Amino acid sequence: MSPLAFLGLAAAITLLGSFCLALGGRKKTPWHASIDAFRSKLDALKPEDDETVQLIDSDQVEISRRHSSGT
Repeated sequence: MSPLAFLGLAAAITLLGSFCLALGGRKKTPWHASIDAFRSKLDALKPEDDETVQLIDSDQVEISRRHSSGT
């Protein structure tokens, strides 16, 4: 066996072992765990049922008079 073939075989075994260790050692979570975490953060941000949203602007401007900056 040539030294280059031996080196390639050793590298292949090392890569295969690293891949197996990485797959075996990773945290096993259900596929929907990230969705549930995002939903819980959204629930923490939403207002309570009895809270009312107040207008920041004290001036009441008609919606029909508002225009985008391009017009």
